[in-house]
Parts: sequence; C-alpha cells; structure tokens
Amino acid sequence: MTTTKESRSRRLLARWVAFVQLHALSVVAVAFLLTAGILYFTLTHFRMNTDLNGLMSDSLSYRRLQNDFTHAFPQLSDTIVMVIDGDTPELAADVRGQVAQRLRAEKAVCKDVYEPGGGVFFEKNGLLYLGVDELEDLSDKITAAQPLIGFLSQDLSLKGLFSVLGQALEQPKDSVLKKEGLDPLFAEIRRAFENTAAHRQYFVSWQRLMLGGKAEARQKRQFIIVRPLLENNSLSACEVALRKVRNIAKEVGADGANGVKIRITGDVALSDENLAEVRNSVGAATLVSLVLVGFIIYIGLGGYGRLMIASLITLIIGLVWTTGFAIAFIGSLNMISVTFGVLFIGLGIDYSIQFCLRHKELLESGVSHRESLTTTSVGVGRSLLLSCITTAIGFYAFLPTAYAGVAELGMISGTGMFISFIANLTILPALIELLPVRARKAPKVDAVMTLVQVPYRHAGLIVTVALFLGIASAIFLPRFYFNYNPLDLYDQKSESVSTVKELFSEPNTTPWTISVLARGKEEAERLAERLRTLREVKTVITLPDFVPEKQTEKLAIISDLRLFMPAGLGRAAIKKSSYRQDLRALDGLERKLKDAIASSSEEEGATLKGLYKAILEFKQLLKDPERGETAFEELEGSLLWNLPSLLRRLEMSLQASHVDVSGLPKDLSEQYLSSDGRYRVQVFPSENIMDRTALARFVNTVKSIAPNATDSPVSIYSSGMAIISSFKEATLYAFLAITIYLLIELRKFTITLVILTPLILATLMAGAASVLLQIPLNFANVIVVPLMLGIGVHSGIIFVVRYQSEPPPGGNMLTTSNARAALFSNLATMVSTGSLSFSPHKGISSIGILLTLCLGFLTLATLILLPALLKLTERSLKHEDFV
Repeated sequence: MTTTKESRSRRLLARWVAFVQLHALSVVAVAFLLTAGILYFTLTHFRMNTDLNGLMSDSLSYRRLQNDFTHAFPQLSDTIVMVIDGDTPELAADVRGQVAQRLRAEKAVCKDVYEPGGGVFFEKNGLLYLGVDELEDLSDKITAAQPLIGFLSQDLSLKGLFSVLGQALEQPKDSVLKKEGLDPLFAEIRRAFENTAAHRQYFVSWQRLMLGGKAEARQKRQFIIVRPLLENNSLSACEVALRKVRNIAKEVGADGANGVKIRITGDVALSDENLAEVRNSVGAATLVSLVLVGFIIYIGLGGYGRLMIASLITLIIGLVWTTGFAIAFIGSLNMISVTFGVLFIGLGIDYSIQFCLRHKELLESGVSHRESLTTTSVGVGRSLLLSCITTAIGFYAFLPTAYAGVAELGMISGTGMFISFIANLTILPALIELLPVRARKAPKVDAVMTLVQVPYRHAGLIVTVALFLGIASAIFLPRFYFNYNPLDLYDQKSESVSTVKELFSEPNTTPWTISVLARGKEEAERLAERLRTLREVKTVITLPDFVPEKQTEKLAIISDLRLFMPAGLGRAAIKKSSYRQDLRALDGLERKLKDAIASSSEEEGATLKGLYKAILEFKQLLKDPERGETAFEELEGSLLWNLPSLLRRLEMSLQASHVDVSGLPKDLSEQYLSSDGRYRVQVFPSENIMDRTALARFVNTVKSIAPNATDSPVSIYSSGMAIISSFKEATLYAFLAITIYLLIELRKFTITLVILTPLILATLMAGAASVLLQIPLNFANVIVVPLMLGIGVHSGIIFVVRYQSEPPPGGNMLTTSNARAALFSNLATMVSTGSLSFSPHKGISSIGILLTLCLGFLTLATLILLPALLKLTERSLKHEDFV
C-alpha cells in the first residue's frame, strides 16, 4: 500500500516537472508577473502592529480585566511621558509650564496634556499638602526672609538686591534675619558671582533657599503626560506625535545646556523605539542574510553560478509571496512575526540547496540535463514534502495557544514553507531549464573521505558520548527560566528605556503600579486599607487621598503668614538699573562686606570672605564699561531670573482655601474616578519590580486580596505565565504531531526514533548552552524550541528517504549529496538566523543566538550521530515495520 502511494506520488511529480520543463519560459514569466503584482500589493498595504498587549489573546482573564480598565481610564494608556530634570526646582517648573502650554495648543496632535502636581490648583493649594511641621518650618523661613522679600518686591533689580544684602549685613546679631542665618543666602550669591566671572551659566534657586534641600530634591524633577492622537494609517502610529513633542522640547532649549533636560519615555515612546529597532535590525538582517546565503550556496554548489542565481531568484520570489500572504490574510506584522523574513531565507534556501546538489550530483555522474531534473524532482520531492510538513508543524504548533503574536508568526512561516516547497518544484526547475549548467568532475579529497568513515567505524562510541552529553545537558535544564520583563528586551541604550529604568529606582516614580477598580468610594477606601497592610506595598492612593489632612490647622498657619507678607507680590517685575547704578550698589555691598568681615570671628566670616573674594574677581570684568554692562546682565539673569515667578506663586499659595473631593482639578480626578463612577485604587510596590522575583511577589500578594487587580505589573506577569504555558503546549503539540506524522508516513518505529534522537540531543545541548550563556526564555525566543522540532527532523528525513530509496554504495550516507546539502543548508540557515544576533533588540537577538546554537548542535548531531545510529540500526531498519 505504501509502495503504491509512493509510486503514485513519484509519477505525479514526474509529470509535473515534465510540464514545467516543457513550458519553462511561460512558467517563469507568469511567476515574475505574479510576484510583481504581489509586491505592489504588499508595498501599498504593508502595516505593522506595535501593540504589545495585542500579542496575547483577548480571551485570557487578565486581558479582559486590562481591556475593561483601559476602557474606564483611556487617558492612562498610549501616553508619552516627558521627564523634566532641572538644576533648580524653578527651572524644571518653568520649562514644564512652557512645554505644557505649547503642547495644549497642538490640538491636531495632542488629545490630553496632564501635569502631575502642576496647574493653578496646586499653585494655590500646594502648601496644604505639606505636613504641619513642614509648613511651620517653611512659615518660619519665609517670616525671617520677609524684609528681603518686601524690599525686593518694591525694587526687583541688581541695585535693589545689593542694597538689601548690605542692609542685612548691618542688622544686629540678635535680629530675626541674623538668627535664621545668612550663610546659605551669601553662599548662593557667591556662586552666582563666581560662575558669571568664569562665563558659566548658573541659576540661583531662591526656592531652595526658602524650602531647603529636601523639598528641592523632590521638585527638581517634573513630569508631563501627553496622550497623543495616534495616526493609525502611518507605519508608526505614534511617530507624528513624538516628533512634535521632541521638537517642542528642543525649541525650549531643554537639552541640558541651559540647566534643564527633557527626556521622552512612556509606552508610546517605548513602542516607537522598539518598532524602529525591530524594523531596522530585521531589515538589515534580511539583506545580510541574502548576501551571506548567496555566498554559502555558491561554495556549497561548487561554484555553479547559474544554480546559485536560480536558487536566489526562487528564494526571493518565495519571500515576496509569503509576505503578500501575511498582509492579505493577517493584515499586519507584529513585533515578533516581522522576523519571518530572516527565518524564511534560512529555511527556504534549504530546499533549493537539496534540489541543486542532487541535480549536480546526477550531472557529475553522467546523467543528462533533462533526465537529471526529472530524477531530482522525483527523488527529492517526497523528502522535501515530508520536511516541509514537519517544519510547518513546528510553526503551526503555536496556533492553538493563547500567544497570538507568535501564532501569527507560526501561520506566516508555516505557510511560507509550503510556498517555498511549491516554488522549488516549479520555479527552480524552470529556471534551471532556462539556465542549464555543464557538469564538472569534482575531485575527491582523501582527508574528507577519511572523515566520513569515522561515524561508521566508531558508531558505538559516538552513541555513548551522545548519551552522556544528553544526560549532562538535561541537568542544566531546571535552571532555564523565563524573563517576563519586556524592558529587558529593548535596546538598553535608547532614551526611553534608560529613562524608564531610572524611574524604577525611586518608589514614588515607579512607572508600574497595580490598579484595582472599586464600585464606590467606600469600597475603594476599604480595599486601600487592606492593601496598605501588605509588606510588598509601599503606599496606596485613591482619589480621597488627594484631600489634604488637618486643613484647619494648616489654613491657620497660612493665614498668619499672609499677615506678614507685603501686598502686590504677584505684580513684582525685574527693573533694569543702569550700569553706574549697579556698580555703585556693588561698591556699597563690597564695603559693607569688608566691615562685616572685620567685625566677625574667623568661623563667622568664612562665608563672607568667600563672597567678598568672588565680588573682587567679578569686578575684573568691569574695567571695560561695555564688557561690564554685559557682565551685569549675565549676573542679573543668574540672580533674579526666577524671582518674579516665585513671588507670584508665593502670593497665590497664601490664598489657599479648604479643599474637598469635588474641588479637586478635573485632570486629577479623571485619573482616579471613571466616567461610569468606578474608583481606581493605585498600589505602589515597596521593591524595585524590575526584578522578576519582586514583580511576582508584588502581583501575587496584591491579587490575593484583589483578584481583579490589573495594570502593567499584572499584565506583564500574567502574559509571562501565559507564554510559558503556550511554550509548553506548543512544544508538546509539535513533538507529538511530528512523531505521529513520521510514524504514519514512514511506517517504521526505529526509523522515527533514529530521526528524532539527534534532534532531541541538539535541543538539550542548546538548552544547556543558553543556561551557561545566561540567555533566558523571553517573549520573543519561545518559538525557538517548537520551531527546532520542525526544522530538526528535516535533515534526518532527507537522509532516511535517500537511504531507503537510493542507498549509496557501501551505505555511507556522508558520501552523498544529501550530507553536503545538510551541511550547507544548515550553515545557510545559521548565518541567516545568526544575523539577528547583532540586533540591539535583545528579544530579536536572542532568537538569532538560540537558533544558531540549536542549528550548530543539530548539524553536528546530523553529520556525526545520525550516521552512527543508521549504522547500529542497519538490520532493524531493513526488517522492522511499524504496525
């Protein structure tokens, strides 16, 4: 029955190839026209899906929770986060205000612009969010500075500042100003003089002088969260918005040179940079693969240039057809399925190598060109079909799993194997018919002939060593783990990744927090109280938490402070004084400093001496009046630039009034109260959850109290668990399906075992190597093992089918074209997939590294272990049928 089926398939292949040979020119012309049409369609419809969440099936429970949360709070997803770091709090706040105002004007690009802790509400009521002790301390500082504030509000100029500093020096030692200490103020003034004299930019932070270092450290970093309008028709759905945001940041001079720097991160920026990395690295890898594969097959084919050209043309046509299939039937490529091109090149060329080397072998043995093509197609056709099916099974194994992103890669690449099979039995014979080659006698190399005898002479030893290697490799497998942190896959040098990782180091700025939706205020508060008791939780925030505590006590302190402040602070503006006025005032300050130093102790006068010395150095610039006028302008910018804004904010903060939930700003309320009345409970981790074990603890502990918890930590952890499950399922499906298929097709148990054994050994060794090289499984490279099960049986099938149908003299398969084809096809696949190893995207890179390892071990196992197994099982292969 099997023989009848094989005879029927051989006759069918013979007729098909005869038809292709007879109509070779027409076949090639139709193929070229079809390829041109598919290429045009692909270029005009090509689209990439950058949604990482979309890589998992929406049927998963955590995905349903995430989708519900996104629907309730759409403004929290697809955002651009601008991280603003200033040398002073004023610089950071000033730039934040400028950038936010400009972004709000870009209605065509920005849907929402949110300033955490910014805006009129917090300018007015910000003091209510200080602790009572902090507010009392601040009140004392401002009260002590009241004379200085009052004078400057009336005369905000260099002349006025020098004058009030001189008056402060003349105050008695028991005055309020002297008691509070002038050292910090004079030290800051000294730095302004020193930097101006050295032509360096420096900005005095009056806010630091008033609030102290602790408050300043918190406010030197500000944030703007932008929700862009996404351009769905562009290749990158966010590139327009990101370009606008970056241009605005550049135009305000936020590059670090002016004391403030803006960095861009957030899920939109991460997605855009991730897409660019994948697109560029995969595109480059595809081109490099084509070149390297062409070089390898030229060597493998013994310099038969026409065969190489025919193989590459067939490969490119198959690649175009497969891409067209992906766009037509799936609609877009995702961040993982985009790698199909490199995989196709490495795997698709294998069929051409097998075909061309068999054709070459027949030609060199004296068979005519036409008969050689027919014999090659009939002889290689069945084995190529078998390997095509098993490879496709490895890809299709992910289709039943929840990992939709890899399932799409599996669908594209699995179908691509059938496309490649058809192309290699249609287009390749037609091209070879149109580009016939002349046979050349290949010289036999004695060293090679000696090597090919080794597996047959030492078969027992080789199998024993292989068994030992397999057991030793298996010992490492328990240390194989899954890294479910997607940030570890991106280019670690990119701005968005380095910035977001820096934010994780501060508990209050961690980008990943868990969110739980509660049906009402009371439920939210009860849940928050329970979550606050967890060791893994640092803090929990709900909307009512933004209502300040002890407002009556704080408002009383603010009211008392308001009595001491002069009127009209908000109207203060810098006044330009003349060069002579500034010089006179500076001379006056210099004299008073000199007198104060003379009447002070050594310890008390240290700061004053430093300021006095700095003034003398600065005055060197004043010898030339024109140069001196410029120096005074620079000094004014250093000393007074932010005082009007600070005085305005101080006046506004003294107008604070009672705050309740209904009085909170809308953009803040929308972060915690959905339009359908549900409250968001935001949970912050106590550890840095960039660590995978800390992330697992945080998620599992919170979910033990709130099973409906969601947001980034839950999605990342849960998707990782789902991918591990998908990986196990796909590996099992692939192994069972391939084994059953081989048993049915080959009808011999021993043959099936012989084919699978090198594959199992290569997989175990690759797993051990990945542990030693510290390459964990991740979102991208999980496809490698199921794929290897499909790829790995290819060479074994080719060997066995040739061994059954056309055994070589002496039975040594290493002397046949199949061995040479196995070597060079695996080398071609290795250099193709290996080109991915150099990608800055670690997910893509790890696919290339693991596949290269697997293929390297597989090549050794195929060319050493498989012949040894064939030798040891020679008798049973002839007699044992699978029943």
